[in-house]
Amino acid sequence: MVKTVIYLDILLLTNFLTAYALLSAAGLLAGRQASFPRMVAASVLAALSALILFAPELPYAAQLAYKLGTAAMIVWSAFGLRPVRAYLTAVCWYTALNLLLAGLCVLAILQTGTDLLQTGNLVVYLRISPVLLLFLAGLCSLTVWIILHFLAAPRGQEKTAGIELELCGATVRLRAALDTGCHLKDPVTCLPVLLVSYPDARSRLPQAVCRFLDGWFSGKDPDTGMEGLTLRLIPCATAAGPSVLPGFSVRQIGLITSNGVLALGRTAVAFTQQPFLGGYEALYGSDFL
Repeated sequence: MVKTVIYLDILLLTNFLTAYALLSAAGLLAGRQASFPRMVAASVLAALSALILFAPELPYAAQLAYKLGTAAMIVWSAFGLRPVRAYLTAVCWYTALNLLLAGLCVLAILQTGTDLLQTGNLVVYLRISPVLLLFLAGLCSLTVWIILHFLAAPRGQEKTAGIELELCGATVRLRAALDTGCHLKDPVTCLPVLLVSYPDARSRLPQAVCRFLDGWFSGKDPDTGMEGLTLRLIPCATAAGPSVLPGFSVRQIGLITSNGVLALGRTAVAFTQQPFLGGYEALYGSDFL
């Protein structure tokens, strides 16, 4: 009887590095970014999930549920759950890249004539070098990077503008980028609304605004006694479904130019908890300026 000897440290390290490479590629394909600590935590979770190989054989339904559940948790650990559509996209890409890697491993086995060593609970332990496995995982990630960075259509330069507004008597200056899909309207005045990323602009906002938005986005009852601020609830329709964004009416919103501030006649801003990650803190539509 031939026994398979599996070195646990090599198994965990190989799965950790493989998961890190595949998560990086899935993030590129889904347009998501994750911090280094979150990527490490997700990769550790992926490595530990392979230990079910040593567990007693489970029913097939339980095996499938475990694989899908761990994939969902791994992607959640790396990129978060919101927005839901982007999260599901990352899960699909991560799963697809794992299948691609499995196919490359099977191809390597067929070329070398090496047999499979051990399977259990939908986890396959292959008789191939860990270095080869990491090389194939890196090849998947490199292929994604090459496609996105060299074969993708070039993007035009983003059009940005300096915006000045007044909140709680304080002057707030933001860098805003043009987004032709941004069509938010103030339900009171029906005028276009500036969309501001709260995480990106937080350091520039008055304390009263920050206290209110902290309560709103954490699900707690926000402070409604805001002196000098008038709340606006801005309807928002996205791919994830309709929602309502918190906002405030302002006296004036102006465009910062070389000759001073040009009043735009806009009277409201809305806030989102999503970071924009583009060197700007706000978005405006084609009808805003």
